[in-house]
Amino acid sequence: MIVTSCGERLPILLGRDGLPMFDPIVFSLSEVRSKNRASNTIDSYLRSVMVFLLFLDLRNINLEERLKVGQLLSLGEIEELVGICRLPVEKIHSMLDEVQVVSNHTTSKVISLEKLRKRPSNIYEMRIDGSSAATRLRNIRDYLKWLCLARTSKHGIDKSLRLLLESSIQYTSNAIEARLPSGAYKHSRIDPREGLEPEVVSQILDVINPQSQENPWSDKHSKYRNELIFLWLLACGLRRGELLNIRISDLNFRESTVGVVRRADDIGDPRTNQPKVKTRGRKIPLSSGLLDKTNAYIMNQRSAIRGARKHDFLFVASDSGVPLSIPSLNKLFTVLKKKFPELANQLFPHILRHTWNDNFSDEMDRNNVNEDAEKKQRSYLMGWSETSGTAATYTRRHIRKKAQAASLELQKNIMESKYE
Repeated sequence: MIVTSCGERLPILLGRDGLPMFDPIVFSLSEVRSKNRASNTIDSYLRSVMVFLLFLDLRNINLEERLKVGQLLSLGEIEELVGICRLPVEKIHSMLDEVQVVSNHTTSKVISLEKLRKRPSNIYEMRIDGSSAATRLRNIRDYLKWLCLARTSKHGIDKSLRLLLESSIQYTSNAIEARLPSGAYKHSRIDPREGLEPEVVSQILDVINPQSQENPWSDKHSKYRNELIFLWLLACGLRRGELLNIRISDLNFRESTVGVVRRADDIGDPRTNQPKVKTRGRKIPLSSGLLDKTNAYIMNQRSAIRGARKHDFLFVASDSGVPLSIPSLNKLFTVLKKKFPELANQLFPHILRHTWNDNFSDEMDRNNVNEDAEKKQRSYLMGWSETSGTAATYTRRHIRKKAQAASLELQKNIMESKYE
C-alpha cells in the first residue's frame, strides 16, 4: 500500500523480488481504480490476482508463453483453480512450500495437486466461505479478460492469434462462471452469527474494568482505552473503521452527539491502511455515562501521551500516541479470546455490532415501536439506506426468539383446544 501526495491509498502487488508487478498493477489502475472504486476494492482484486499467481506457481504454468499461442487454462486446471480459491492464503503458501520441497528431490517440476490433497496434513480441511471464493474467481476472470484484451488490441497482432485468444477467454470465463461456489451454506447453518448474550457481555465488562485484578492489560492507558473501545462498540454499534475514524472534534459535548464522518483518502490520517466509514455519515446521540468516560479518557489518559498531541483522533497507541490501527484494535480482541477461550469463535469487533442490534430490537419492543418506524431508526443509526435489507443480517437472535415464542404459543393453543 502506498499513500499518494493527495492522501489516496493505492494497494500494489509485489513480486518475490520485492518489486511491483507490472501487469497486476496496470490492471488495477486501468480497470478498477479508473472506475472510482475504493482502495479496499482494489486490494480485493490484487489479492485475488495474487492467489491466481500462486496457483500458476503451484502448477508450474507459464501464462505468458500460453498467451503467445492463444491459450489459457485447461478444464482440469480451472477445476484445480476453483479448489485453490477455497483456501486461505496461508494454506496456499504452505502448499507451494511443500511443492518446492518435493520438486527439489524429484526430476519432474510438475507436482500433482491431487497428491497433495491426499497427504495426511489434509490441506483442504480449512476453507473460506463460498461467497469469498466466488469473489476471488470473478476477480481472476476479470484479470484474465483484461490480459487477453490487452494482447488482442495490440497493433499488428495476427488474426488467427486474436481469434484463439477470444475463444480461449470465452471458454475460460464460461467455465469459471459455471463453477462459482455458492455462499448459500453460509446462511443455512443452525447457529448463524448472532450478538453476545447479556451475561457474556457482563462478564467481559467485569474483566476489562480498569480496576479489575483480572484485567489482561498492564499499562494504565491501555486499560482505560480498551474498556472505552469496547463500550463504544457495544453502545453505538459502530464498525471498527468508523470507531477508529472518530476525531475529538467530531464529539459535541454540548449536544451529546458524535459525527460519523466519511473521510476517504484523508491526507491528515498517517495510517497507511486508513480506517474508513463504509456506510452513510450520520450523527449519533451519546449517553451522559459514555460521554463522561470518553471525556475522562481524553483528559486523564490520552493527554499524558506525548505523541497524541499531534492529532485529534480519539483512540491512540499506548506507546507512540499515533492513531490506533486496525491490527491493534484486532489485537485487543485476540487478548480477550485468550481470557475467554470458550468464546474464541465469537469475540471480534463486529460481533458487538450484532449485539447492538439485538439490544436495539429489545428496546423497540419494550417501547411498542411499529415495524416501519423501527426499520427507519435502525437504518439511520447503522448508516444504511431505508430500503436496505441489511437489517436481516443483524436481527437473527431477535427474530429467532420471537419465532420460538410464537411457535410455543401455537403449540399451547393446539393442545388446549384439543384436550380441554
